[in-house]
Amino acid sequence: MFYLGTDLVYIPRIRAALDRFGGRFLQRVYTPQEQRTCWRSLARSIPWETLNPETLLNNHLTPDVVNRLAGRWAAKEAVVKALGTGWHGVGYKDVEITRRATGEPGVCLRGRALAALDRRCALHCQTHPVAASAGPEAHWQVSFSHDRDYATASAILVCGSGSGSLGPAPKATRTGSDVEC
Repeated sequence: MFYLGTDLVYIPRIRAALDRFGGRFLQRVYTPQEQRTCWRSLARSIPWETLNPETLLNNHLTPDVVNRLAGRWAAKEAVVKALGTGWHGVGYKDVEITRRATGEPGVCLRGRALAALDRRCALHCQTHPVAASAGPEAHWQVSFSHDRDYATASAILVCGSGSGSLGPAPKATRTGSDVEC
């Protein structure tokens, strides 16, 4: 069974939230690893542990960083839409957008988002007895991009054994969807 989520973000809206709420917005929405990924060039040159959200926002908030944050916001939105929950009962940091070893985006779910994944894929197992014998499996394909004032993302969730026409993808595990979280 395939589930699709998409989202479109107006990048100045993310910038306005950063300007208005500062580090509170950053800490509420993005995991530490997502923050490090968005500030990747800075994380290579300065010991990451010495930086705090306010320092990042006041001294190192470039347009590229805002674009990366907006892209991840769109990807998180696409994932919760594919889960069928929206943000109802799922925390922002329960969905983490990661980087696979190949450089492609991946998805790592925790807490209530992981429970939503179990429910979504359990429905597939109930309607497909052959799949039920192997237990629920999940595969994610995520893509996001940005151009000028907009960021967009798509997320495809495949429940059941195999990944169909999407080709090989990392299998969801109890600790995360694509990678160890």
